[in-house]
Amino acid sequence: MKDSKKINIIILITVLFFNCNVFNKSKDNNNQKNIIALVLLSSTSNCGYVQNSVGASKFGTATVTCDSTYAYIASTGIATHTMMNGITGTNLQVPIPQSFTGTNAWKIPLSPAIASSTTTPSTGPIGIAINGVPLYNPCKQEGCTSTSGDTKALGELDICNGHAGRSDDYHYHAAPTCLMAGQSSSYWDTHPIGWLLDGFALYGYNDADGTVATRDSVCGGNTKTVVNGPTGYSYHVTDTFPYILSCLRGSPSPDFAGQAAKFTNLRTPPVTPFTVSSMTLTLASDTTSYNVLQFTASSTFLSTVDNSAASITNSAGVNQIKYRQLTGTELTTALASNSGKTSCWQFLFPNASSSTDKTFCR
Repeated sequence: MKDSKKINIIILITVLFFNCNVFNKSKDNNNQKNIIALVLLSSTSNCGYVQNSVGASKFGTATVTCDSTYAYIASTGIATHTMMNGITGTNLQVPIPQSFTGTNAWKIPLSPAIASSTTTPSTGPIGIAINGVPLYNPCKQEGCTSTSGDTKALGELDICNGHAGRSDDYHYHAAPTCLMAGQSSSYWDTHPIGWLLDGFALYGYNDADGTVATRDSVCGGNTKTVVNGPTGYSYHVTDTFPYILSCLRGSPSPDFAGQAAKFTNLRTPPVTPFTVSSMTLTLASDTTSYNVLQFTASSTFLSTVDNSAASITNSAGVNQIKYRQLTGTELTTALASNSGKTSCWQFLFPNASSSTDKTFCR
């Protein structure tokens, strides 16, 4: 039986029990029990909001299960729209699937409420888009302001406002425009684009009535009426810094503090971000072919391609990084010399002067 159906049955029984005068005819006790029942009902409807929003995604595959406290959004963190195209400032990381499944799924609180104090994110995920791709604040890992460290302003985001981070994980730092292109712009006035780690929903540029969303001076959201999401507060994307939010207005789930445990770095970042042009990513059509990240460098550059301090010279002009996930006997062979690892990728660096074929495992 689906978790949501189980919860609905439990709540129905609970409501009937709480309202049955055979068990307790005390008016005060009945009022208290009715309040508890309403909270449970609210939690269940919020689970439905998360499930429905994720089910409507056209550019990624995520799944949702719920208990009485959280909705759990599980995914591989990979979008099915184009990724990495148009980046001009890159550290040459690439998108590979992540393990946001099972106990590592993202926890979204089902009974969000405005907290007595706000939580300001410094780095890492602040929520999850409905296609299972994490949402970040606008900053580089070292932090940022509106004039320094803004990934979008630095050209480090692709045409969809995403890029691959230090764990070769794809994520958005601003409005996920390619995801949003799957529906009319007005659709996002009343349907969540994603869910923040405090349980409140992220909508498009407008409020539910179609007017440009107001942004308060607290976290950049508002308390207006919403549709298909929990009441109390909502966030809205904008094309100006900080793009999604400046702080979390509700109490975040444990995933906010424990987010680092969800990621395992595969390899050392190859370079400090540098300027390139004409970046594209072409995904392989089968498991034996390579994904190809291609870009143009205006001059020779040094990169780290083997998780050591040694640098390799790369040619100016058109460059490529080719990579694929190993399976079958190739994976078994690679894991034999990588104790404790479970998955491996082969990388080729055809424009490097040496060390052009490397296998990385995690």
